[in-house]
Amino acid sequence: MIEHGGGDASSTVISPKLFDRFVAPYDGPLTQLAHAAGQRVVYHTCGGMMPFLERIADLGVDAMETFTPRGMGGDADLKAAKRRIGERVCMIGGFDQLHFFNGCSAEATRQEVRRCFAEAGAGGGFILSPSDHFFAADLALLEAFADEARRCLY
Repeated sequence: MIEHGGGDASSTVISPKLFDRFVAPYDGPLTQLAHAAGQRVVYHTCGGMMPFLERIADLGVDAMETFTPRGMGGDADLKAAKRRIGERVCMIGGFDQLHFFNGCSAEATRQEVRRCFAEAGAGGGFILSPSDHFFAADLALLEAFADEARRCLY
């Protein structure tokens, strides 16, 4: 598996028109080459993706991430994304680790896990994951995240 895309392909940086002109003509063929070599492709955007969800799926990628929520500076709406592209690609991310790995109750973390799964988990094709790097976390909240995630079954 390889990860492709990046910040320069995020709607927080470029418009759909620029994506169509400068990203898709290159990333689509690169995705096809990776598939020809037996690789699966995960497409990464740094927080912004809602204006071009379908355009990214049209590249032929196998999965997309980060689905960063608005509370962390992204634009993801898991429920809308699932409806729009959930049958076409695997969705990875969506969890707000900024607000739910520190400074809250274990129950709040569990509720956030359940919210993510309720919005994007139906029918499969969703991998719950923090939507960005994190450098500090309350161990009890990580444990609550993992424990609750284990309970989310398709």
